[in-house]
Amino acid sequence: MSVRSLFPAFFCLISFSSSLSAQGLIWELPPDGSWVRFEGTYEKEMPGPESNDLNVKLQWTRHLVISSVGSEMAEFEGAQTACRWLEFKCLTGKATESGVAPGVSGLWIYKVLVPEKAINGQLVDKDQIPITFLPIIRGYRKTGDKPVEPLQTNVLRLFPLITMLEYYPKWDSEGEPATVETPAGAVSAREYKGSFISESPTTRSKNEGTIWRTSEIPFGVAKWTVDITRDTKGGTQARSEFKMTSRIHVAMSAHEVGKNAESELPASR
Repeated sequence: MSVRSLFPAFFCLISFSSSLSAQGLIWELPPDGSWVRFEGTYEKEMPGPESNDLNVKLQWTRHLVISSVGSEMAEFEGAQTACRWLEFKCLTGKATESGVAPGVSGLWIYKVLVPEKAINGQLVDKDQIPITFLPIIRGYRKTGDKPVEPLQTNVLRLFPLITMLEYYPKWDSEGEPATVETPAGAVSAREYKGSFISESPTTRSKNEGTIWRTSEIPFGVAKWTVDITRDTKGGTQARSEFKMTSRIHVAMSAHEVGKNAESELPASR
C-alpha cells in the first residue's frame, strides 16, 4: 500500500476542548483475541475565498481496528489487578486502488495496558466522577513510519486522533433497542445522542455525537457519527459575530469482527 501521498498536517492538530472521551468507543471487554474493524469517512467543510460563496469540502477514508491482544496482572491503585492489552490502529487518507494511502501522518497505532475494572460501560465511575480518560498502566505508540515509542502518560486520550467522539456529561436522548444494519451484519443496538459545547472569547465549538451501542460487536459499539462545528470571532466582538470556520462530519460502521487478534507492535516491557 502506498504511503507517499501527503496528508494535511492540520488533521493531527485539531483540538476543541480539554474534555476527552475514552469510553466513547470502549464500553465493554470481549474475550481476549477479539477484534473489530470499522470503516467510514472523515469530511471537512470550510468557507471558500471571499470572492466565492461556495464552501471548500474535503473528504478522507478512515479505518479503525480495535483489538484485545493479551492479558496480564499488573499493579493498579496499590493492588495486583487483571489488565488487558488493547490496540488501536487508525488509518486515515485518500482511497486508492490498492487501499488507503495515509501519507506521513495518517497512520496511528496505540497499544495500552488497561485495568479491566476501568471498563464499566458508564459515563461516571462508582463515585459519580465523569469518566473522561481511560487509565493505563503503560503503553506504546507508532506514528507513520516512525519507530515505536513508549507513552509518557497514565491515561489514554482517544480524542481527536482516534475518534472525534467527545466526552458527553449526559445523554441528550436514549433510544429503544432496535435492529441496526452494519456491513458486519445486523445487530440489536440502542441509539444514544450526546453533545458538548465549549466557548472562549474567540472560539466556539459544538460536538454532537450519536453512537449505537450493542453487545453483539466487540467492545460495545456498532457504529457512530460525529458532527463538529467550529466558529471564531475577534476577542472584543459580540457573540453574534461568531462565524463558521470549519465543519467536520465523521461516520463509522463495523465492517468485520474476529477472534484471532494479533498485535502489530512488538512485545515490550
